[in-house]
Parts: sequence; C-alpha cells; structure tokens
Amino acid sequence: MLKTSKSKNDPTARGPTQQTKTFEGKKVKPVLYVGSAVGHGRYIAAQDESGKLVLGPDGRPIAYRDI
Repeated sequence: MLKTSKSKNDPTARGPTQQTKTFEGKKVKPVLYVGSAVGHGRYIAAQDESGKLVLGPDGRPIAYRDI
C-alpha cells in the first residue's frame, strides 16, 4: 500500500489558530506602520476593528508585539 505524506495545505495538519490580541477590550490586528517620514521607522503596529491605529501616551502607534 502506498503511503502519502500530508500536504502542507491540509487544514487538519496545521497547528491551532492563534488567539486574537485585545487592547483595552477591543480586538486588534497587525498592520505595517511606515513612519519613516516622521522619524518613527517601519514596524508592525496594532490597528483596532474600526481601522484606527492604537496610539500610546506619547502619540506614537503601539507595536503589535508589545500588546
């Protein structure tokens, strides 16, 4: 009998889905923030469900990894 390996696109072979992150009770998703024109650089920032960037106390977008 021929044994076939699992396809990398097989949903049953994938790991569990990641838990969504929340900030102040709102779900956030990662987006690329390009702030090089204002001296902030490029990094993955957090965006809430309404499409607004999540800002810190200094007015800069919060990095997704810091949530």
